[in-house]
Amino acid sequence: MPGVAQIGWVLDATRDVLGAPATLRGIEALKFKRLLRPADVVRLRVELSPDRGALDFRLWDDAGVVSSGRLRLSAPAAASSVNACVLIPIFDHGDTIGAVLDGLAPLGLPCLVVNDGSGPATSATLSQLAATRSWLHVEHLAVNRGRGAALRHGYRVASARGFSHAVQLDADGQHDPAEVVGLLRAAERNPEALVLGDPRFDASAPRSRLYGRRLSQLIVWGFTGSFAVHDPLCGFRCFPLAPTLAVLERHRFGDRMDFDPEIVVRLAWAGVPIVNVPVRVRYFAGGRSHFRLVRDNVRITATYGRLLLARLGRALGRGRAPGDRA
Repeated sequence: MPGVAQIGWVLDATRDVLGAPATLRGIEALKFKRLLRPADVVRLRVELSPDRGALDFRLWDDAGVVSSGRLRLSAPAAASSVNACVLIPIFDHGDTIGAVLDGLAPLGLPCLVVNDGSGPATSATLSQLAATRSWLHVEHLAVNRGRGAALRHGYRVASARGFSHAVQLDADGQHDPAEVVGLLRAAERNPEALVLGDPRFDASAPRSRLYGRRLSQLIVWGFTGSFAVHDPLCGFRCFPLAPTLAVLERHRFGDRMDFDPEIVVRLAWAGVPIVNVPVRVRYFAGGRSHFRLVRDNVRITATYGRLLLARLGRALGRGRAPGDRA
């Protein structure tokens, strides 16, 4: 297979990542090691620069590198203010992540998976999936640090890779990947907003979860003085990264499930608009959840206590405003 065909493969893969045709503007570096035969099986990795104006590629098989190089791309015809990726934190959900990624593939979005210290089986599965999907990047954390810590790591990596927004969903399959489109459309209409999934539960949802979410909703309404937040616990949401990272720099957050409601409250206090989009949440028989009823509810309750003190301090004029470090 001649070199020009190999570059064609690279541009096809880039189109899948961008969700739009990629136009070659120039070649900065190029190495062709050998020709390919039609029956050869090869692997291709494409990495875009943060501004999406260049890409590095590598084509290889079991015998070694076939070709590699750096290409310059023409700017897309219409630039959007939203340059989004999908962010998925994962801990030992190797049996479901493949189906989640298969559901995301038709959307043509880059995907960042943060492996939060999963065991060997899930880690191996993620490495295999990344080797066959050029649009997938996996960050492996050496030890399990908790959902909140993994998400904060993901926001920072996404921003460093040039993304303006991160659409966050879970690895267990409870969220329908096709509904990412609805959150993205809301973000495109309101680029400065935090877009929250507003769950629509079916009969499979445990009643304890429903009651807990309702209680959290009432508490967050009290903290924010607004009914804008429909659900502070749903993990299906789209973050504007610039204000999110600014809030992360100003406050200390919990590392586990308590992170989800606190980041919503802190962003609301920082003046970030809230938009809600209906999403389906599915519960599966035998599905694995890392939410621990007692442990995580204690953490969430303690977080609400800290937020209450911050709110009272502001109201009484003795403490810092919620936007200050606390």
